Amino acid sequence: ETFAPARKLAFIQCVGSRDFRFYPFCSGYCCMHSIKEAIIANEHEPETTSTIFGMDIRAVGKGFEEYKIRGGNNSGITYVRGRVAEITEGPNHNPVVIYEDTKERKVKAEEFEMVILATACAPSKGIVDLSRIVGFELDDYQFVKTSSLSPVDTTTPGIFVCGCAESPMDVPESVAQASSAAERAAEIAFQEDLEKEKAVA
Repeated sequence: ETFAPARKLAFIQCVGSRDFRFYPFCSGYCCMHSIKEAIIANEHEPETTSTIFGMDIRAVGKGFEEYKIRGGNNSGITYVRGRVAEITEGPNHNPVVIYEDTKERKVKAEEFEMVILATACAPSKGIVDLSRIVGFELDDYQFVKTSSLSPVDTTTPGIFVCGCAESPMDVPESVAQASSAAERAAEIAFQEDLEKEKAVA
């Protein structure tokens, strides 16, 4: 049996995040990731349309707002400011999204062919055990604890962190932080070599 490609998509943002019952923080990269996936879907199948449901779209990086607008203008994306309450099954076995449109202050329902959930960026399940073994501390959300002045330094000297182990972040930010962590490690190695040279001299 073959399946036709889904051409009417719904992306639901903040599933489990910005919610005090689960994770109260914003995961940061989900909005732009959903927009990118919706644009790619439209590129593969030009008849594809996407609706992105969210409390707001957080396009905070350089050029991100323009990218969001371009997606709406050229890639069949509709942005709906609202809160999804429930997903049910329609008469054609398609998902039906029931949501509150917070702009119009109305409860609405719309049928889609596929629903994609943008879930929270949760800490790794093994991070608690790793922190006990290595000895660094975790923050209130179980990410590796750092300070604003030393964002790659853990509470254990000589151990550095980067990427989503420290906090939710996208790929470019993770790469930049990884470079910083590598530089900090190299700095310590250089200091140790310098001390050895002094001892020999």
